[in-house]
This record gives sequence, structure tokens and C-alpha cells, in this order.
Amino acid sequence: MACSNLMETALKKGNIDQFLFKGTSDKELVIDLQRVLFELGFRTELKWDSYQADGDYGRATAKAVAAFAKRNKYKSDGTKVTDTLAGLLLQRHDFLPDMYVLWEIHQSDLRTRKYISRGTRMSIRAVQVLLNELGYGKLLDFPKYGADGLYGKSTRKAVIAYAQDHGIDSDGDWLTRPLIDIMIKDINTFYGTHWSKLAKSNLPNTRSPLVLFEASRFRGKPCRADALFVPLLKRINTHAERAQVYVHVTSSFRTTTNVHGAIVKPATRSNHLAGHAIDMNVIYGNGKWANSKVLIQYPKVPGPVKTFIQALIDDPNLRWGGTFQDKDVVHIDDHLNHDKELWNERYQAMQRAVQLGA
Repeated sequence: MACSNLMETALKKGNIDQFLFKGTSDKELVIDLQRVLFELGFRTELKWDSYQADGDYGRATAKAVAAFAKRNKYKSDGTKVTDTLAGLLLQRHDFLPDMYVLWEIHQSDLRTRKYISRGTRMSIRAVQVLLNELGYGKLLDFPKYGADGLYGKSTRKAVIAYAQDHGIDSDGDWLTRPLIDIMIKDINTFYGTHWSKLAKSNLPNTRSPLVLFEASRFRGKPCRADALFVPLLKRINTHAERAQVYVHVTSSFRTTTNVHGAIVKPATRSNHLAGHAIDMNVIYGNGKWANSKVLIQYPKVPGPVKTFIQALIDDPNLRWGGTFQDKDVVHIDDHLNHDKELWNERYQAMQRAVQLGA
């Protein structure tokens, strides 16, 4: 779940504490920090109902930063955000879509479904992400497999070990009520008290245009998108099938937390903000990865990757970021933002759905 990129960009430059500190004049960066903290559940500490994201790094923001740091076992009085703390904030924010999936499971009737061994790739990935964060990465063989959404021996071992460590008998198959209750309790240790109150609006429902897209060739993070973008995602999946590659999603729909007031236009019309774009890596061959360092070399890339990228370029309804003036080789969209009126409409619909539950 990516934020607006301001904190990410600042963190990549390093020494973010020179810009994010109590009293700083960098209002836009502070707004980004406040939005992240709000989505992480620290509404009370931020005094959000009074101030929202006002760009003032004052007592309330410092209190929220300190509260996050304490929950995540990082020593900070909240008066500045170091590189390490900024990385942790963005990591926890990035995990939220997976945590929302687990929250939805927690709210369901577990007597009717098996959510681990026969769960969706998305639900299995969510379990893997959480267990890795809780220290079961070695059993998951996480450095090798990551959160791949595939239920194998490693995942089963990690689930059984996690259950046993909490005094719960488990064969690693059923995600029982006691087990999911413990998982939610553990998630709560990372986030503020209000994080789960945003979960419902950040998941698909009959009134929302938000969908969680899954397909045969899609891997990686939950692919959150506008329902109107789904036909194009299916086209991407078809191109991947024909090229015999996998699309590993690293980012999809992004939020801009404005909440109480009108949903305002952002500084740039990113198709991510309207749910009409993904960022991805390409997996080919026997688990080989084509990330940005590989993709930037197109057309001098491995055969399957070249076939896939060429299909994107040739598709009249899709755009590959490698053809942009400022190359963004991991990016795919449908050029929704060439029509400003339509982009504004879909942006409003998506942001209202996740922020207001509309």
C-alpha cells in the first residue's frame, strides 16, 4: 500500500531527519507523514478530528510518531523521524493491504472455509507476510520464497510452529478462530488502535468500485484496482500467459487520505490514485527476476521478458512506463489521465470508497 511517494523519495536521498522534525517548514512532507500515521491507526494521537493532515509537525504529530515507535520497539520521543524509523513507517504502511485481508478473515464465519492450505493466493500471502514479521521467516524459507501465496511445506511448518507457540493445536491446515484471534492480536501490536476501522472500506463491497484482482499470472502484493481497470488487468495477465512470465505486483491503487472534507485533487494525476495502474517486476524461467535494473535494459532483456514487454507496447489500450519520457520501467497503466474529466471521476470514486466507505 504505497503512500504519495514523498516520504519514499526523501528516504532514498537519506538523512530524512533533516527534513522531518518538530517545527520543520517542509509542510508537504509532514502532510505525507501525517497521512501515513493516520492510516496506521494513530488517529487519536494525531488529534485528527481537530487538525487532520495540516502539515504542522507539532505536539500531536510528535505524539503519534512516538506512539508508533513504541509499538514497534524503536526508541524515539517523536520529535524527529530518522531514516530507520521512516523505513519502518513505510514498511508497516506497505503491509496494510495484507493485514486488511486477515482482518476480513477474522470477521468471517470460519466454519465454512479453509483459509490456509486451500485459501486464495492473497490470503496465503497475508499469513506468510505476518508470520515472517513475527519471526518465522526461517521456517517459511522466506529469503528463498518470500510471500509467494503458495501453500507448501515451509508455510505449513511455520503455521504449526506459530500455533504451538501460542498453545494451540494445529495441523497447519485450518485457520481456526483461536488462531486468527491470536494473529489479529499480534497485528494490533504494530499499529494504532484505529487501524482496523479503515479495513472495511479498504476491501471490496457491493457499493465500492474497489476490487482485489487475482489471476493465473499475478503474484506479489494484493492488486487493488478500480473495477473499470479489471479488463485491462486481464489483458496484462493474458500477455503474461503467452510470454510464460509472472507479474509480481509491487504497487497498485494508492490512497491520499483526506477523509472529512471533499476529496481534493492531488498535485499530479497519478493513475495509481485512480486505481488504474500497477508497478511490477517480471518473474521468468525458473524463478528468475527482472526488476527495474533488468527492465531498463529493454530490448536487451531475456526472451520471455522481451515478449511480455513488447506485448504491452503493442497493446493499444495499455502503456508501459519504459516508453515514458521519464522512464518508469516497472509501471503499467491504461493512460486514464489523458482524459482529465474521466480521471477526476474515477479518482473521486476510488478515494471516497476507501476514505469514506462510499
